[in-house]
Amino acid sequence: MALNRESISDIFFLHDHSLDKEKVRSVNETIEASVGEKTETHIFKKGKSSYPDGSLLFTMVPDEDFLAWIPHIKNAHVTIVILPYEGNPELQEEFNLPSTAEKLLQTLQEEKLHLSNRFLFCNGKPAIGCLSVGESEWIEEGFTSGRRQKILTLFKRLFTLRLRPIEMTTAKGQNIKTAALLVEAGRESVLTRRRPHFFKAEENQCWRSSAVIYAPQSVIETLKLRLFHARIKHTLSDSLPQGIGTIKSEGFTLTATDGKPLFLTCNRKNIKADTVEIESLKMEAEIVTGERDCAAFEEKESVRVQNLPTDSDSIAFFTKRTLPFIPIATESAFAELFTKLKESAVMTTAYLILLIVSVLMATTGLFQNSSPTIIGAMILAPLMAPIIAFAMGAIRFDDYLITQSVKTILLSILIALTASAFLAWMLPFTHVTEQISMRTHPTLLDLAVAVLAGIAAAYGYANSKVGESLAGVAIAVALVPPLSVAGIGIGWGSWPLFSNAFLLFLANIVGIVFASGIMFYLMGFASRKYASTAFFVKLLMLAVIAVPLWLSTRTLVVEEKIYSTFRQIEETPPPLPGVLIHLQNIEKKHDGLHAIVSVTSTSTLGKKEKVMIKRYLKKQVGKDVHLIFIYRERY
Repeated sequence: MALNRESISDIFFLHDHSLDKEKVRSVNETIEASVGEKTETHIFKKGKSSYPDGSLLFTMVPDEDFLAWIPHIKNAHVTIVILPYEGNPELQEEFNLPSTAEKLLQTLQEEKLHLSNRFLFCNGKPAIGCLSVGESEWIEEGFTSGRRQKILTLFKRLFTLRLRPIEMTTAKGQNIKTAALLVEAGRESVLTRRRPHFFKAEENQCWRSSAVIYAPQSVIETLKLRLFHARIKHTLSDSLPQGIGTIKSEGFTLTATDGKPLFLTCNRKNIKADTVEIESLKMEAEIVTGERDCAAFEEKESVRVQNLPTDSDSIAFFTKRTLPFIPIATESAFAELFTKLKESAVMTTAYLILLIVSVLMATTGLFQNSSPTIIGAMILAPLMAPIIAFAMGAIRFDDYLITQSVKTILLSILIALTASAFLAWMLPFTHVTEQISMRTHPTLLDLAVAVLAGIAAAYGYANSKVGESLAGVAIAVALVPPLSVAGIGIGWGSWPLFSNAFLLFLANIVGIVFASGIMFYLMGFASRKYASTAFFVKLLMLAVIAVPLWLSTRTLVVEEKIYSTFRQIEETPPPLPGVLIHLQNIEKKHDGLHAIVSVTSTSTLGKKEKVMIKRYLKKQVGKDVHLIFIYRERY
């Protein structure tokens, strides 16, 4: 409601005793010019409440003195105008007042201000601004230089945080049991201005008290709260962020259900309390505000706690241990993914047909030395599905997923090795093609590709928008070709061919299981109880498979040194005039590395010149590298 001048009887200017006489005189003159009537000037007294009904009281007093005055004046039939000055910044913010007394009086003259007959009380005492219960430092503004040490301390505490179990009861009897790091409360208008992204704009914001409940459910969400949620300025969506809840009510009480006192910050004072009672108390006195229409009418309570832990299991999990590093996925999200992976873990008729066809196609492509055929086999191969299911089963210690996926994987390996070995035994081919050879030298780079593929596959399964097929991932990781090469090794009776190809296949499986497990963990699908154990087991698997791959990678590093040496040789003057030396290829054989070197000359080289070139190159590349020379003459 707007100020009604006709109902005004007497006008008083109540000022702080510390104001100098000239300041008092100037403000008083401005008031009289604004209202057009004589004003009585008095030194403000905290305990005085005897003013004639209908009085208009202009006050210029500090925040703390005004708060001490409210219990005495709240039942008086008066209208209060808070004049802004340097001593009452919190009152200015509380009632959204202009920055100076002159601006306020000008606005009052234009009748643009409204009245509120509500004041916030906390545990029976007047309160202004936002009060907090709990870890209030996690929403404080700014990273100023004076707070650097405090910020460092906060980040150190990140891994020791846990939520407190609390119970909130609204004025209309709604009961909310949850766990929270912090509850921030205040008048609705104040909290809406402070956290506009959590509240919808409404016509009347002077009637209710409000609260924001912060319940970050991981270290990551706590950091987001500290860095973004408390200050972000985006348009409110229909849903609140995860771990955020809001309440709008005439009042509510808050208690901790763990029997320990609550840490309350109110009017910049820190106290301990067993119960915190917040109330938007109706007064006879009215206060001029800069809010929109503050008409007193009954509104429904608003309780939005769907993103908070409210069931007993969740409350117990987040209050009895420190916060996990990453969020835990919701039960609905896990149920959807679990259903999908449960189906993937079982060998069906369709799975069996695709497996056999892909293995036979890959084996044929390997003999043909045909990349397109092998790529087609990679896309058809269904092996990725049970491996991803096993990764999920491993991080959640789910007996069904582990058992079914292991059965499917082992049976798939047996079928694939049998089919490719039989085909290799039947066909009259015994030479190692380039495509076969490519799968017999696994290195750590292959493990890295498998890790990246596992990340992509896990994300694809968990995100329905991406889809679990991910043909590109299947091509990148290439599960079936090395398995087919291992089968060819069995068909030919070649242990080196089998062992090297099967090592590559195992590296792919371990890389996928490790990376997809980590990805599922980061997306919150890990078991709350066994996440760390599962991580350790997968890390051990990765270490075991990395040892033989590292030995193979060392050979790759040696090859790179040889290539580098020949690049330097080609850039320096040749040992003989008219001679060009070029490294064509490096082959791995049972007795070591063989460098195939092309020597081109303008004339026929004799035995003496060839020995000179051999000694020159041996000196450059070392005695451990065998040299195979191809001599050519250039005309």
